[in-house]
Amino acid sequence: MTPGLVAAVCALFGLVIGSFLNVVIWRVPRGESVVRPGSHCPGCDAQLGARENVPVLSWLLLRGRCRHCGVRISVRYPAIEVACGALFAVVGARFYDSWALFAYLALVAALLALSVIDLDHLLLPNKVIYPTWAIVAPLLVVASAATGDWGALGRAVLAAAIDFAIFYAIWFVVPGAMGFGDVRLAALLGFALGWVSWPALWLGVFLPFLLGTVGGIAVAAPVVLLPMLAGGALGWFGGPAWLERLGDAPVDDVTRAHVSGAIVGAVFLGAAVYLVLSALRRVERGRQIPFGPYLAGGALLALLVVA
Repeated sequence: MTPGLVAAVCALFGLVIGSFLNVVIWRVPRGESVVRPGSHCPGCDAQLGARENVPVLSWLLLRGRCRHCGVRISVRYPAIEVACGALFAVVGARFYDSWALFAYLALVAALLALSVIDLDHLLLPNKVIYPTWAIVAPLLVVASAATGDWGALGRAVLAAAIDFAIFYAIWFVVPGAMGFGDVRLAALLGFALGWVSWPALWLGVFLPFLLGTVGGIAVAAPVVLLPMLAGGALGWFGGPAWLERLGDAPVDDVTRAHVSGAIVGAVFLGAAVYLVLSALRRVERGRQIPFGPYLAGGALLALLVVA
């Protein structure tokens, strides 16, 4: 099967899984079962039939309202279904010829649900993390057995321990920097990224902190996003030339030079403006920011860009 065909099939599958994720996102933080009762209207509790449970299409045909009571149904429901379909498509294209495909589809579905729950409740529930472990780990064992690559499995176990140790140390040394749910999730992500490669693991460890820094700055002082964007653009266009001057030699990987320049430019200019605003006391302080979405975003980027 071609990457495009696998991506298309995975996208359709993702729409269906996204519908289930909406149930998980709503019920798990409230301690409710994700199995019973069946899907129902949040306004009148009317049971939804098969026609009202078709991903995205039902919401469009009903114009975002319950057929029974007319209460408005949040656009977030179809948005999560579409997001899950899109994530499944890109993961399908990335792992189209790998036995690990289903493991990573399960992982990104869980990461989507965990990210939304963390944004809503500052919570990464064990009732999502542990079942994800129970699905992803055996599937990667099967993938190693099918390919005979037991080294990948050993690397995954070691990577899980390393990622857990790194985030546990941060949680222990800097109380309040993150919750213990982040530590548990980091171990799962270490296992999944380690199975791919060591570079995927290290990128997956680094990126959440970079994304979290950008996100934290954006929340505390949204005006900083503009200079960060400008710095990223300058760094993108000037990256290869700067690296050539620093190394006194031509740049071999031009794409990496562009990306590196963009990151450095965005962080440098953004940090400079943020420090000025902080000195002028124009920065919001003391606001809690969920770290789970950054962990998920960093892991997804690492999966997609690193072989």
